[in-house]
Amino acid sequence: MVYWLLASIAGISSEEAVINPGLILDDVMVARLTVAADELKNGKPIQYVTGNAYFYGLEMKVNRHVLIPRPETEELVQWIVDDFSHRPKMKVLDIGTGSGCIILALGESLYDPVLTALDISPEALAVASGNAFQLNMKIDFRQADISNREEWVNFEKFDVIVSNPPYVREMERLSMKRNILDFEPPGALFVPDNDALVYYHAIADFSRNRLINQGLVYVEINENLGRETAALFREYGFTNVELRKDIRKKDRMVRAGF
Repeated sequence: MVYWLLASIAGISSEEAVINPGLILDDVMVARLTVAADELKNGKPIQYVTGNAYFYGLEMKVNRHVLIPRPETEELVQWIVDDFSHRPKMKVLDIGTGSGCIILALGESLYDPVLTALDISPEALAVASGNAFQLNMKIDFRQADISNREEWVNFEKFDVIVSNPPYVREMERLSMKRNILDFEPPGALFVPDNDALVYYHAIADFSRNRLINQGLVYVEINENLGRETAALFREYGFTNVELRKDIRKKDRMVRAGF
């Protein structure tokens, strides 16, 4: 964390800090680092303190309007890359893009893909589009709510649809850490206990209408609802459904196709 703060706030790389231990910071930098240290003591995630996060080898901006990218989501991206890295011009849609981490990673890893991303939050879209600009990546960002079927006519068909939607049940708040509860956007995290798969219903319904023949949908899921989520996609007519565990052996993602 110290090296991360030095690099982000004072512009001093970890290498420089090691090589030059006698380096003196001016009063302005000391004050800024002190404020950052106090924020960390109060539980604020370092990604929000510095405004930077790292995902799939990419550096991107984050703020309180978007979730901090997680390592397990990298595994979801890798699954898609493994399946489609050989195919050019893939049409990919990211539902609930947040910071844009998934669509940006796919844009970096797939062969000349055509990228679209949507979010209901204009603040999140501002973060994602800024990240795409910094990475010189062309992405069609749209503000939309796929649970509104009237908006579906605005979308073409896709080879891949991917989403990391809200899936944490309200009952699970008690087991979560303060740095998440106090700082990350609750609308991107929580779902009602009595309707925990609400977003997966919308994603499955949309996907069966907006996937091309032999297209696939990939979703990150609540580790406690793996079987239920896989069963949901089967209910919507998907016949090729796979539930996959992450590196910690937790049910973490589902792939579905026809």
